[in-house]
Amino acid sequence: MRGTATQMLTTRTFLPTSTVTLIGKGSLPQALESEVEMLWRAEQERRGESLFNGNILSAVEITQAGILGRVAEYRHLVAQRARPQLFDYLQVRPVAVSGLLQCADGIVFGRRARTVTQHPGLWELVPSGGLDTSKVSESGVIDYRAQLLTELLEELGINANSVSSIRPFSLVEDSGSHVIDIGIALASQLSAAQVLRAHREAKTKEYAELRVLSVDEVDCFVRFEASQLVGVSTVLIRQFQNER
Repeated sequence: MRGTATQMLTTRTFLPTSTVTLIGKGSLPQALESEVEMLWRAEQERRGESLFNGNILSAVEITQAGILGRVAEYRHLVAQRARPQLFDYLQVRPVAVSGLLQCADGIVFGRRARTVTQHPGLWELVPSGGLDTSKVSESGVIDYRAQLLTELLEELGINANSVSSIRPFSLVEDSGSHVIDIGIALASQLSAAQVLRAHREAKTKEYAELRVLSVDEVDCFVRFEASQLVGVSTVLIRQFQNER
């Protein structure tokens, strides 16, 4: 996978045949575990009941065939963000899916709620979310497409039956946060009004509002409102447009 860099974001090709495969779970030395726990407890005290631990997928290797990853605890990521130098030891590289939903009237964007931890108040492509490591086949393969469709229902209230095609087209890695996003294009024949109504009726908490922008409007939005758009979304939009 040959990549190109834009600031702290590196992009690679991610083919429809590429896979995400779970290869195991790491362990920490006791001294490092104690430091992680201290940082985790401090963050719990700061954020209260909204913070809970769980398993996430962390990339170990990215190859032409796809991503090889291990199970990591969310508290390891929290500790790494609190103390960035811990990346040298923890090596947490979270893998997420980032959808680009194109409905009958344009591309759908969501403005993240002010209450979310990451990028509050900014616009991004929808839907998106981390990979669930509990949904894995006997061979270790994680169905990242199914994960994105789950996010589509949970975040926008749109059922998988409304999607006519789903196609991965890019991989974006942020060298600052170490997050790796699989860019996936979704096509739907739903109108803008139907998309907005589904989101309104679902009453989800991820996005405060949605907007559906035509191709020309997307170009203007990226050009003049870049500061209001999540960086990964900007890169994915450009790559998607360059393919056309």
